Amino acid sequence: MTRAIVIGQSHSAAIAEALAAEGDLDLITVHRLGSKNRPFERGTLSAEDAIKLVQSLSSEDAVFLAMLGTFSNYLGMLRSGPDFDFLVDQADRADARAVDRIPHRAMAMAFDSNRGQAPTIEKIIGASKAPVFLLSSPPPKESNDYILHRLLRQSDQMKYGKSVQDFGIERPESRLKLWRIETLLSAKWARSLGISFVQAPVKCFNSNGFLARKYYYDDATHANASYGALVVQQIREIVQDMKKQAAAHG
Repeated sequence: MTRAIVIGQSHSAAIAEALAAEGDLDLITVHRLGSKNRPFERGTLSAEDAIKLVQSLSSEDAVFLAMLGTFSNYLGMLRSGPDFDFLVDQADRADARAVDRIPHRAMAMAFDSNRGQAPTIEKIIGASKAPVFLLSSPPPKESNDYILHRLLRQSDQMKYGKSVQDFGIERPESRLKLWRIETLLSAKWARSLGISFVQAPVKCFNSNGFLARKYYYDDATHANASYGALVVQQIREIVQDMKKQAAAHG
């Protein structure tokens, strides 16, 4: 029997909630990685235990990692200065309203230098006989008013000695570009490690490329269980394809 194991941090919660709502907790299981920044969390898995878990799997199982994809939030949630722009790829167009132009190479280097979970991911890949898949993070939310309201509800409303309102929320266009380049670079990095990258579900986007409102979790950055259900469907389709390929080579 093929098992699908999801290992991740905050974005794995939407997947776990979707599975709980469906009552399907057998073939797909979610394991939340602990973080030293959140010592109060219970029921989490250490990186060492995650490695032991994947070591116990067979080559017929599958590992899905809900990791990475959050650095774009650090760079693009709050305004840090004049409107800026950069090109995500060769097909991208410059934003005429931007004041500062940042070279693509500089942006890429910033993301490649801040892939903090890379060592853990590499160890999991090395320990796993099962194929490993890296899941995309959900796209950002478009509404600045929504994001600001959620940030203002937090107890810590000060960043770098200033209030969230003093900073203001970054332009949606910049926020989306930052997510797009992080996704592009994460996919490239995954391929360099010999694993597959799973893009965000097609149905989750609105007409402007942001996360559609029905998939918002009630905070500034995360998606909800309805989004998680879309990812669960992706996982099931991948597992089904694995079974078909195994049978064909039978």
